[in-house]
Amino acid sequence: MATLAQIVVALMRQHIPEVAYRDAAQDPLTYALVAPVAVGAFFGWRRSHPIPNIWQRGVIAVLASIGGLLVGFLGALADRVLGLAGLIIWGSAAAAFGLAGSRWAVRAARPEARPESAGTP
Repeated sequence: MATLAQIVVALMRQHIPEVAYRDAAQDPLTYALVAPVAVGAFFGWRRSHPIPNIWQRGVIAVLASIGGLLVGFLGALADRVLGLAGLIIWGSAAAAFGLAGSRWAVRAARPEARPESAGTP
C-alpha cells in the first residue's frame, strides 16, 4: 500500500508543475502512512486467528502493522536509488514476499500441519 502511494507521488512529481504538486502530494503520502498500518493490523489479526491467546494475536497484529510501515520507509530508499523503476521493483518484491508469508501462515494454521507431541497420548 505504501509503495503504491509512493509510485503515485513519483508519477505526480514528473507530470504536475511543482506549485500544484505541493498541494496535491500531501494526501497520497498521508494515506501511505495510514494504510499499511491498517492493512497490516487487519491481516496480522486475521492470519493469527487459530491462536487462542488474544494477547499473542494482538502482538502479531501490531508487529504486522509496524512491518508494513517499514516496507514503506524502505520504498523511499528504493525511490532515491533507482527512481520509479526501483519503486516498481520494490513493490513487486514486497507483494511477492507478502503473498509467500500469507501462504505460509495459512499452511501452518491447518491442524494437520501441527506436529503432535511425542510425550502426549
